[in-house]
Parts: sequence; structure tokens; C-alpha cells
Amino acid sequence: MWPEVKTAKEENRRELKLSGAGARKRFEENSGQLDETIFQLSALNLLDVNDSPLDVISPKIADLKHLQSLLLFRNRIVEIPAEIGRLSALKVLDLSGNRIERVPGEIGQLKTLTTINLSGNLLKEADLSALEGLIIVNLSSNQLERFPELPLSKLEVQHLSEINVEKNQIREIPAGLVKQNGLKTLNVAENKIELVPQFLVKCPRLKEINLKENPLKDKRLKKLVEQCRSKQVLDYVEKNGHVAPANASSSSNSAQEAESDEPKGPAEIRPKITVLKPADSARRVSFSPEAKQLRPHVLHCIVRDFTIGSMKKFLQLQNDLHDNECGKREFATIATHDLAKIKGDLRYQADLSEQIEITPLNGKSKVTAAKYYEDLRQQAEAIRKEKKRNTYSGVHKFINLLKGEVFVFFADDDKKVISLPPLTNCDETKVGPETRHLLLEVTSSVSAECARKVMLALLKGLLLLDVTVTRVAPEGKKKGGKGKAGGGSSRVVYDKNAELSVEQVRLFDGDGNFHSVFPGKGELEFGEDENIDVEFGGC
Repeated sequence: MWPEVKTAKEENRRELKLSGAGARKRFEENSGQLDETIFQLSALNLLDVNDSPLDVISPKIADLKHLQSLLLFRNRIVEIPAEIGRLSALKVLDLSGNRIERVPGEIGQLKTLTTINLSGNLLKEADLSALEGLIIVNLSSNQLERFPELPLSKLEVQHLSEINVEKNQIREIPAGLVKQNGLKTLNVAENKIELVPQFLVKCPRLKEINLKENPLKDKRLKKLVEQCRSKQVLDYVEKNGHVAPANASSSSNSAQEAESDEPKGPAEIRPKITVLKPADSARRVSFSPEAKQLRPHVLHCIVRDFTIGSMKKFLQLQNDLHDNECGKREFATIATHDLAKIKGDLRYQADLSEQIEITPLNGKSKVTAAKYYEDLRQQAEAIRKEKKRNTYSGVHKFINLLKGEVFVFFADDDKKVISLPPLTNCDETKVGPETRHLLLEVTSSVSAECARKVMLALLKGLLLLDVTVTRVAPEGKKKGGKGKAGGGSSRVVYDKNAELSVEQVRLFDGDGNFHSVFPGKGELEFGEDENIDVEFGGC
């Protein structure tokens, strides 16, 4: 037992600090690990280990159930164990100055956490969206390529007040930041930000902002950032901050405009899909040869920061696509998942239907794929007999696509079956009003082009879910069909703008070799009359 630990045990101390030359020597003698007897000090509420060769956090850290502050900064730690999520009393977590590459999902279980410092690590992405009690976030000096996922602020709860993402590779300040209505300090210095959005001033308590050493396009703003205080910078952003561009169109003939069917304002609006390049550590999908042979065409992508205003509209969109573009599921099938409920990567596999277990959508318990299929078949048979038909019809037509006893399925790193195309996806990963990130899945036995068109229709539907769409007559055509029609074709206009952030998902074969990525350039193509922009960000 180390002397510091012995003293803490004998005196029933609530705090333990290990630093200095003596502690460093003991770590070196113990292969860079803590003395195991530390985890017997169940009364500890603070553990401070810094400037040492510590490179492993033992899973036994979960035994320190009363720990409120865990300070393990400037060490050699490479991984945060999942067991850290069991520290239910933890308020402060400082793992700065280590070699950590990813934040485990289990960290979201720390509901009492108010301060997290992961600065000076090797993070390329960070999802802190489940940490609803956060007040201070420090992720500076990492390798973040986009803004970290943060908990949504509720109007009656104004927690998060300080965000520091200085010295990263971030290119854009997300619109979701305006929902952090308690935010007071924002430090995004030394990133790759070119445009400062006007919506920043909608953060009601924002007083301090640091934008220094970014490649800002607005030269006047750049000068203010370097020379002035935050108030002057925010005042300038309020008047001159970046606003999403609209393609303005005007006519010199006001009388002709008055007679046109085309609304004036909405005609300028162009909804946009931004395609994001996945980080090296991002989710991936791999496939087995058997699965690809049975149902060969598979597409996935991730929709980030999506707000479902109406579950009814969301579900109706999928039903309409299954009935039309998917041909009652004969051509293709769609599945949508809550990304936060999926563990790690996905594997596309094939197995005997008796060996596959899934909790089907809206089901209460697991059943085998064989049992689920047989129940569907019996239901279809009963309807066929009732309506005196020779074949299955409607929603059950796709049952005939399944031949033999081997089915395909998608499973995550926990071996949880999340999808059983074309039959169902699982209940555990279903989308709800609280979902923020969607995993979209389209599979087809017909063709890759069929799968692409269905995914395109799904993305378009999500983009325009809360938008009113109107098709207007060619310019120059008068109301009631009177007058000479113009030479152009009709086009679509929208009542408000909309944006969708779509992250690419990479597909690998069973040997780990890269196969493809979706969506690639040229795979999201809309008609010219639809006025939808697609932008590839760093792809």
C-alpha cells in the first residue's frame, strides 16, 4: 500500500492527492497504474493525480461511489473506461493534458456533472449531449473538426454558461448554439472559422466571445476581433453577421409581378443539404459476402442535429415512401434509428432465421426472425382468404421476397439486432421526439440506383418536413390562364428556409477493406426546378 493511500485510509480522509517525484516513482514501479488499494477508499470525494506516468484508469474507479471531483490531468491516459459512467455523484471531471482519442457514450450517465475539462487531448469529435447539468465545457487544444454535441438548454433551466473550444479545426458555429440560453462565454479562437453567424446575438446572456486567429472573411470584423472588446464585436455581428444566402430574383416590371402566380418572398428561398465528411473514428458499416449476396444494395447516412417537430409527420413520411417510392417494400425498405441508442459500428450479416433475435418495432420482447416472419405470413394469409385473393397484396406483398431460411440483418457492437430488412427494425433504437441524430438506412434487392433514389426522397422529405411547398407557373403566365405564357417551366417555392446536415457513412467489406461512402458527390441530385442546394463541406 502506498504511503499516501495508507494515511488516507487511517485518517478516513475524503481527499487524496498524488503528485511529485515520489508519486511518479511509484507509478513507474507499478506499470503506470494506481495502487489497487485506492479503490477501497470508498469515502473519497476527491481524487487528484497529476503530472505522472499514469496511463490507465482502472474499471475499479466505479468503486469510489462518493467521488465528486476526479482530477487526472497532465498524465498519459489514452482511454476513458466505460465504468466512469457509474460515478453517480461526480460533479467535476478533469482529464486535460492526456492522450485520449474518444469520449465513451457512458459518460452521458453522469447526470450530476457540472464541469468537464478534456483540453489538450486527441479528440476529433465529442458528444456531451446527455450531460444536462453541464455549466463549464473545455475542449480546447484537441483535433475537433466540428463543434461538440452539447445538451439542449431548456427555457426554465439555464445551465451551460462557458464553452471553450479554442485551438481546434472547427469550421462552423452551429445554429443550435442559440438554444444555449445560459451561455455567457464562448471561446472559439484559433480554429478555421470564416463566417460568424448573426444568430449568435440571439444568445441572451452572451457577454464574452473570443474569435481571434480565425481566417475570417470579413476584414472589418477581423480587425475588431483583434483590437476590441467582446461588446463591440457582438454589436458588429448583430448588424453585419453572416446570414444564410438567398438567391434573390427581381423583375423590373412590377405590373407583371403582380399578375404572376409566383409569391415574392418565398421564391428567393433555397433549402440546403450540407454533406459532412466523417471523422476517422466515425461510425462505419461492414458487410459479409453472404448478406451482400442476399440483399446486395445498402445505403446509410447520418442526419445531425435534427429536430422532430411532429412525430406524426415524421412517421407519415416513411409510410408514404414505403407505399410509393419503395413499391410497398418490394423495391426497397427504409429504417430510421436514434443514433445515440446504437453501440459502435454496424455489421451487415446473414444467418438462419431461428438464430436471429430482435425486439420488433413496437414489440415488448425479443422474438426470433423465424417467429416474426411466420406471424406476418399468417396475418397476410388471413387477409388474403378474407378478401378472396390468390396472392398477398398491399403491405404484405414484400413477404414473397424472402426465400429460404437465411435472413439478413444489421447488428451493432453489442450484437443487438437493430434491423431485419425488409421486415422490421428494432424497438430499442426507434426514433422519438427527443432524438437529435438520425441513422438512415435503405436496403434494396433491386438495384443500387433504386436504393439511391429512395434515400434521396427520404432526405428531401426530412429537409422539407415542416416547410410548405408550392409549385408556381412559369414567369409571365397570368392568373386564370389568361395571357401569353412565358417560355419557362414551372418551379417550386418554399414558405421558409430549411437546412439538413448529413454525415457520410463508410462501408467496408468483411476483411476491413474500404468499399464505398454515401453520399458521395453526384449522389444527391435534385431537379433544377426544385431549388434545393447541396453543399459538400470538406469532402
